[in-house]
Order: sequence, then structure tokens, then C-alpha cells
Amino acid sequence: MTIEDRVRRVLAQAASDEPSPRTAPLAAVRRRRRRRPVVAGVVAMVLVLAAVVGLAAVRGRSGPPPATPAPSTSVPPTTVVSTAGWTAYTDTDHNLRLRHPAAWVVRPRHAEGTVTLAPPEHAGKALARQPPFAVTVTAGGGYYVGEAPEPGFTRGRLPGGQAYLRFESDPAQLQAAPGRPAPAANVADRPRSATWSIDWGRDCKGIRPYRCGPHGVGIFVSAASTALWDRYLAVAEAIVETAEPVTPTRPSRGDRGRPACRPDQWQLVWPGEHGYAGSQRFFLSGGIQSLGGPPCHLRARLQLEVRRAGRRLPLAGNPAARLVEGDLPEDGIVKDGGSWVMRGGPLFWSWYWDEWCNQGVEGPTQLVLTADGGKRLRAGGPRPADIAGGALGRTCQDRGRPSRLAAWP
Repeated sequence: MTIEDRVRRVLAQAASDEPSPRTAPLAAVRRRRRRRPVVAGVVAMVLVLAAVVGLAAVRGRSGPPPATPAPSTSVPPTTVVSTAGWTAYTDTDHNLRLRHPAAWVVRPRHAEGTVTLAPPEHAGKALARQPPFAVTVTAGGGYYVGEAPEPGFTRGRLPGGQAYLRFESDPAQLQAAPGRPAPAANVADRPRSATWSIDWGRDCKGIRPYRCGPHGVGIFVSAASTALWDRYLAVAEAIVETAEPVTPTRPSRGDRGRPACRPDQWQLVWPGEHGYAGSQRFFLSGGIQSLGGPPCHLRARLQLEVRRAGRRLPLAGNPAARLVEGDLPEDGIVKDGGSWVMRGGPLFWSWYWDEWCNQGVEGPTQLVLTADGGKRLRAGGPRPADIAGGALGRTCQDRGRPSRLAAWP
């Protein structure tokens, strides 16, 4: 599924009878290598409607320059809400349990493992279409944690210890999508949204065979206006905090009791996946392929370096390193029908480069990824031509902000 497909789907769902919002980090998609670049404009309207943040087998995309601050490591404090007397919702087929106010309406959706919760005054609308305020939970084997490195995320953990990434829309940055109504002139009348991408660990319950392993739960909170957002957000966040597996799952990092993978059992793979979060942030993604042998556990240090003419480019964080840890062959990137399939998981790797066209760093670059044992691969860097032809006709500009390379998430 390409970014264009997901954008069209999200916009259709906003007015459909059976919406199934995709959450940010979010979708259990089969990402395939494309023969030519696909540049799609992921505008702020789409981010508000469904917090779309996916690679989805694209080679590039563009959009409005991000105006959000650098990633932080904590969620802003919210009002404390008592959950005493709340009703339990349990989906044993997808290993999910959560609690909600007893008066809230709960409606399962047609999408696998998806349910929408809404306040009692929106019960009638919940039965017809997307309610003015809604909490939509998808536990059908979504992406592990995170997808494309969008700006403005925060990290955290649920009370049960599950790590998550949280994204929140900015109504002030809202722009109309092609063929859609213009956003309200009053920012307070514009929609708001937040998305949680939660690491649910390893199990096979309710998971299609190709997703048996590390997976995630996505929670999408949407409000038709700031007034509804302010009224219900604290309750929605309390609902998120109650989410937990029905039965315990194994760690996403894999089984450390397995023998360590030998160097001849794996290799780095870049299937050509890259893209843009807005026009100012470039990201590069790939995986690790199993080369055979007995089941093993891999813990490897990867390092990405930006070079020009064989020399390291002087920018913050260059080179940038990260650890990957998982099991082979289960977590390896595989081919299906001649195309690489990116399933996500702990051996899926990604880096992003902010402000990649600042003066002094713009121009042709080479990205060099190295790993333990001298493994190495090379990829081309970002190109202005990738975004200049985007749906919004945006270009990357030197905004006076530091150019920085970092691992994701």
C-alpha cells in the first residue's frame, strides 16, 4: 500500500460509515520496493484526520515543512482521571484488554481487531459514522513501534511497561488536501488528533502468519474541535493507560537465550526505501536478512555516515549509531514475488536527517551504513528533485536550524 493509497483511504474514512483510522506508526503494511520514485504530499489535513505516518513502500514524499519541536522524551502532564467503576473491554482474539467509562459506547469495526469508543452524547453518531470525539483502538497485529520518523513525537511507557511513541496534530499547521474543504478559519474549530504506537511484544494471537512475532497496538484519538479535545482528552488518555495484554507476551527484542548469530548468518539489506517527512526531514530504512543456519539471536551495532566525495560531511550526529536486536530467521527481511517485504520489528532499521539542504551540506551525498564484522552497504542521499515535483510543489529551504543525523526511533 503506497502513501497515496493510505491518504485516499484516510480521507474516505473521514466521511464513511465504517471508518478504520490508521495509526501512526501504525499500519501492518507490506512494504515493497518500487521501480521508480513515488512522491506523495502528506499534508497536515491528513495528519489530523488519521495521523498517517507510514513508509508504505514509497521511495519519496513531500509535504509542508514541519513546525514541531525536536523529539522529547516525556508526554505533557494531563488531568488525573479516576478509573474507579470503569467497564472492562476484552478482545481475547487479539490479546487486548482496556477499561472505559461505563456510559461510553463501544462499537467494534469491520477492520480486524478494531474498536471505537465514544462519549454517551455521541452514541448515535458512533453507530452511523465517525463520532465527533472518538478513541479508536486497533490490535490486529500492527507495526512493531514507529514507522516513518515524523517530527513532534514523544516517548513513554504504559503502566504495564509497554513502550510507546505518541504523535499529536497541530491544528495551526492544518492545510486543505486536494479535493477537500478548506480548514476552518478559526483554529479552535479545526480537528485535533493524537496517536499512540505501542510495543505489544511477541505472540501469535490474532496475528496473520506473516506477522507472528513483534507487533503493536495503535490507538487513535480524534476530536472535531478544540472544545471537544479539551473536554475529553484527559479521559481518552486514561483509557490508553489502561490498555494491557490479556495474556503476557514475550519481549520484542527476541530470545537472548539463543546462540549468538554468526557473521555468515546475516547481512544488511537496503531495499531502496527512503522518503521525506515534510520537506525538511529525509529518512532511510531497511532491514537484516537471514542467510540461513540454525535459529540464532542477533545483537548488532549499526552506524550510518553521510559522506561527500569520500569525506564525512560536517553535521551534528554524523555518524549516528544504534543497536538492533532480534531473532533470526523470524525477524529478517524477506522476499516475496521478487520484492523485498518490510514487516517491521526489532531488526528493521531507520535513520533521519533533519534540514538536509542547509547551506554547506546541500548537494549530492552518499550514505554509508556499516555493521559489526565489516559489513557495509551504500545508498544515495536526498535529492531536491524528489520533493520539487510533489503534490504541494514544496522545496527544501535553509531555515537557520541545525542539520542533524539521528537513528529512529
